[in-house]
Amino acid sequence: MDTPTDISAGITAATALLRRHGAADLGHPGGTLLAHLERVEKRLAGWSARPALRLAGLCHAFYGTDGFATSLLPRERRGELADVIGAEAEELVHFYASCDREASYRTLARPGALFHDRFTGRTSAPAPALLRDFAELTAANELDLAVVNDAIRAEHGGALLRLFTAWRPLLTEAAYEDAREVLTLRGEERQAFLRGLERGDVVTGVVHVVADFGVTFVELGGVRAMLNIPEVSWHRIDFPTEVVREGQELAFTVLGVETEDADGHERVSLSLKDLCPDPLRELARTRLGDTLRGTVTKETPFGMFVRVADGVEGLLHDDDRAGRALRAGDEVDVVIARVNVVQRRVRLTLAP
Repeated sequence: MDTPTDISAGITAATALLRRHGAADLGHPGGTLLAHLERVEKRLAGWSARPALRLAGLCHAFYGTDGFATSLLPRERRGELADVIGAEAEELVHFYASCDREASYRTLARPGALFHDRFTGRTSAPAPALLRDFAELTAANELDLAVVNDAIRAEHGGALLRLFTAWRPLLTEAAYEDAREVLTLRGEERQAFLRGLERGDVVTGVVHVVADFGVTFVELGGVRAMLNIPEVSWHRIDFPTEVVREGQELAFTVLGVETEDADGHERVSLSLKDLCPDPLRELARTRLGDTLRGTVTKETPFGMFVRVADGVEGLLHDDDRAGRALRAGDEVDVVIARVNVVQRRVRLTLAP
């Protein structure tokens, strides 16, 4: 079905088959099942999907799905659907129907992603092209429901936007931008979300993009937040990708919420390191007064900084090194003389 005439004929034949199997009379969260299926096909067409994918979108519920159990046709009669929409489209319909969503969704965009088949109980690693088709069809299906059913959008919209952000490598640009347009919070809905955030709240977000200038943008599910480099890790890093990757779902703490910053925009600031053990506090609790072997990291006009633990450097002041010559890379035994956890300073002295 490579021409407009072919796809038109295929849609007409598939719609007739759906009607014969009762799709027009079957209730669905998106109205009738047939109305929902027709809108999904149109959405895929708007994204310039190829004919086989559009036909799969029109027929994706023929064998039921993990979210809609009713089947129009038993899988033993798959050939009847294949005769109407073609083998490629039917295979995609069956693949879509077989997905165990809870087991498959979260890791679908990762390299070597495993797909769990709810029909057979088996696990496989599908080809990337098949995963892209699956993700595109899933997005078209869920976005249609979010558009026509306010209750579904309110309950699941945030989670869907986080999911599609994680799946961004699988989605076409048209599909992802449509998801952003449909699911991003606006107006009072957005303000209510922001008012509900408080400093210290733990939120789930998906890393959307790590900008060239080092700021990480995180999709919270309708609102985009910022993670600055100092809040990525307690350890010294040069760039956020040493710790996080785009598409990764993580827990963050909310540092602050500005409903309107100097540029007239909302700003939500996050921390990743707040949910990780603080090596400085651990040092203060367990090693104050101890002698440790450290490595000189850099020289300053007033002394040397020495790394005494992973993520912790202290200052060995010139007055405390007894004239000993040191340079970056040297190892030296030092005493943890003082720790200030508020100012995050460690004062060292040279070990006897």
